[in-house]
Amino acid sequence: MPRARQPELTRAALLAAASTVLREQGASLSLDAVARAAGISKGGLLHHYPTRDALLRALGAALIDDFRQRLTTAHAAELAAHGPARGAWLRAYIALTFTPDEDGQALHAALAPLAGHPALLAGLSEAQAFLLTEPEHDGLPAGTAHAIRLACDGYWMGDLTGLPRLNDTQVHALRETLTAWTR
Repeated sequence: MPRARQPELTRAALLAAASTVLREQGASLSLDAVARAAGISKGGLLHHYPTRDALLRALGAALIDDFRQRLTTAHAAELAAHGPARGAWLRAYIALTFTPDEDGQALHAALAPLAGHPALLAGLSEAQAFLLTEPEHDGLPAGTAHAIRLACDGYWMGDLTGLPRLNDTQVHALRETLTAWTR
């Protein structure tokens, strides 16, 4: 009896393996390592993702989707706890920014190698367009909303750029200030 093909499951397994390999090896991940981690032949990987960039682009898109789902859940929790007060979406964004998360770290690692490839980043930029529209619909002045979101983005980008890390007291002060700006 021939084995049933389930390309969606195979792609999901490859993306999960790529995320794991990125966490372990950083941006130097190899297709061989991803195939090995997924228990799939390299030819099988190449059937679904013909290049390393295609795999990283797909991983970036999947992690963006996952982040957006977690953000939607955090926003719903914020609304449930405090009602539809202004700044609720941004408070959820702040909460996710300052909560350590392996998938967030994998997202950063997946996106970093693509920085020098504008064509590859274009699709990921479109997938993240909600980061421009959602803050503006959160009841705060647009400049304040974007300043909060960009401060959050700058906080986690520090890991990618080698900026000095804030100590715990500084992180707490930053989070409290950003949250206060949402009220």
